[in-house]
Amino acid sequence: MDPIAGAGDNANREFELKPVAVTRWTARLVDASVEQSYLDSRFHDDRRRVLVLMGFIAGAGVLIVFGRFLAFLDGHGSLLSMLPPIVPVAVAALGLGVILRAKSPQAMELSLLSIGVVVVGFRFSVMTVQPVMAGNWLPLMVTSLFVIYLYLPVRLALAVVFASFYSAVSVTWWLTLYGAPLSGEQIYFGLLWIVLANGLAFAAANALQRGQRMQYAQKLIMQQLLATDALTGIANRRSFDAALDREWRRCGRAGLPLSLLMIDVDHFKAYNDRFGHQKGDECLRRMARALVDCVGHPDALVGRYGGEEFVCLLPGTDQRSAAKMARRVTAAVDRAAISHPASLDGNRVTVSVGVATADTFFGDKTDLLTLADELLYAAKNGGRNRAVAGELASKQPSVRAA
Repeated sequence: MDPIAGAGDNANREFELKPVAVTRWTARLVDASVEQSYLDSRFHDDRRRVLVLMGFIAGAGVLIVFGRFLAFLDGHGSLLSMLPPIVPVAVAALGLGVILRAKSPQAMELSLLSIGVVVVGFRFSVMTVQPVMAGNWLPLMVTSLFVIYLYLPVRLALAVVFASFYSAVSVTWWLTLYGAPLSGEQIYFGLLWIVLANGLAFAAANALQRGQRMQYAQKLIMQQLLATDALTGIANRRSFDAALDREWRRCGRAGLPLSLLMIDVDHFKAYNDRFGHQKGDECLRRMARALVDCVGHPDALVGRYGGEEFVCLLPGTDQRSAAKMARRVTAAVDRAAISHPASLDGNRVTVSVGVATADTFFGDKTDLLTLADELLYAAKNGGRNRAVAGELASKQPSVRAA
């Protein structure tokens, strides 16, 4: 899950560092949305790994068929002996097609489990018809269990279910067809190996999947930290730059307007000189909360641009709506009634806003930023505590009071 995937999303909420939580026995992230994001992030690599496995199975089957065909040419064996290895080739080829059509982790898991059931049924059918293969039962079982737990890209709970099904079918088949001539000691050690293989494979898979999820969740937290302003808890300059680049291209492709509010706290240096930097920091935090509460647009991004400057990116918002939003911002800050005796506007903190809108995207995204900055200074030169709006055109912007 990309924490700055949308222009707004979590960036407009004050940042809270939440602990990474992974369940102990099922090895999944407690937050369902983060778990799904983790599965989605691994989907293409996991599918590629499954395709390699299918290709390996198909290649091994082809080599076995070729070897038995050579034996048939030398007078050892029959053509029927080539049929058992042909089936894995066919199943692997079918599996390749099914896996390539899977479009989600859940669809791939369902496909893998379905293919696995078919393979289990076929394998034990062949071993029933050809009893000589029963001697390979135990190594085959142990190897298969480790492949299920550690190689197949399925969640741990599903791996446990499938491995238990595979173990139950295998042991039942083994005892039913070959139990009579086996001694009690052979049966005991056979069952012991199955239990140990399940236990060891589960422990290894649990540690592996928990570690992978912990690493992914911690990476998300680092991304959130890198995208968040430490003082105010809203998006920082890095996050804003990424969002502006992304929304500039997206709105250009979709033919949507893109508006930017450049917001500056009036006479903030005087505020710092009067009350000190600690109070100044608290003022900026209150400003950030007021802006986030005021904007409330699901696609908007409110961020700290630097110092006492804030930005609000509004994808899909035209000039008229953006100017209206700017007036709401100035009114919200006025209602916050933050005392500022050095201010010339009623002894309270006020803001000036530059409102830039792009309806055409012929230039560069920095043109929108430059225009918003120019309009901000126009608002300051016009007396502060006001907003000035303008539209980015292919030649000259049109400017008017918001």
